[in-house]
Amino acid sequence: GDEVFRVSARCVVNATGVWVDALRQADAQALGRPVRPMVAPSQGVHVVVDREFLAGDHALMIPKTADGRVLFAVPWLGKLILGTTDTPRDQLEREPLPLEADLDFILGESARYLRRGPTRADVRSAWVGLRPLVKPPDGESELTKALSREHTVLASRSGLVTVTGGKWTTYRAMAEDVLQKSFENGLLPEKAAGVTAHLRLIGSDIPADKQTGARICDAPGWHSYGSEAASVQALPGASRELGGGLNEAMVRFAVREEFARTVEDVLARRSRLLFLDARLALGLSGPVEKIIEDERRLAGEVGAVDVGAAAFEQLAQQYALKLGPRPGG
Repeated sequence: GDEVFRVSARCVVNATGVWVDALRQADAQALGRPVRPMVAPSQGVHVVVDREFLAGDHALMIPKTADGRVLFAVPWLGKLILGTTDTPRDQLEREPLPLEADLDFILGESARYLRRGPTRADVRSAWVGLRPLVKPPDGESELTKALSREHTVLASRSGLVTVTGGKWTTYRAMAEDVLQKSFENGLLPEKAAGVTAHLRLIGSDIPADKQTGARICDAPGWHSYGSEAASVQALPGASRELGGGLNEAMVRFAVREEFARTVEDVLARRSRLLFLDARLALGLSGPVEKIIEDERRLAGEVGAVDVGAAAFEQLAQQYALKLGPRPGG
């Protein structure tokens, strides 16, 4: 809703990706001192096609293409991701658009290495990310390919701890470094190093059937549930398939246990269907909308419930490349 809450804290972690400098600037103004921007955003485009385009089961990396860029083809959840590009960006849109030249590069260059060349019609989904690359010291090159992919952690006098850079694969090291910086600056009560090293992630424990060795989470669509798979199966609609490995029980679980509030939450964040097949995700928007509305009514919400179906449909159209002219087109 529109309700505003005021919260006081000794330590605030600024982990907002390419937007970290906006928070740092606000913090600097409050402290009355200037701050140098630390992030140079870079745009990367990814294109998803069917798995049949790649011969074999291993990922493919081309370290140097015709124009010197890197190209990869990575099997993922039954599909194939093609990428990526590295374009400096000043505009920090929440959902940036793929540049026509970047799409042409990925499709054209991958045609040299795949079973056959993918066309626009073969694209199941195309999506864009903005990387928070860490700027070099003053006077050094700021070409994005020369910028650091490592993460950086800074602490402000106000108690704002900023972490940026890094990759998904280093998230745990980043989290430990944030804690350590907070300990060093007296923002949190100090604990031993590696405090999270032995903490299990929710759903990470995957029990197997003692007789058959089979695991629920090995079944199609269940790859991400781990030890929570049995809880999902126990919900209404576990046998009602919606499509793309998603069933009704998974949507109900997303709302009840994973804080999903909108269609986008379910089809882009709790599952990855938007990133795998945007047209299929678009087709499931209606059924998912009804399940979310039902769950929110069961939870006691009264009156009209807007679960963001219209906004998701517009987003899915973008990922399906059903767009007008784009920048650079």
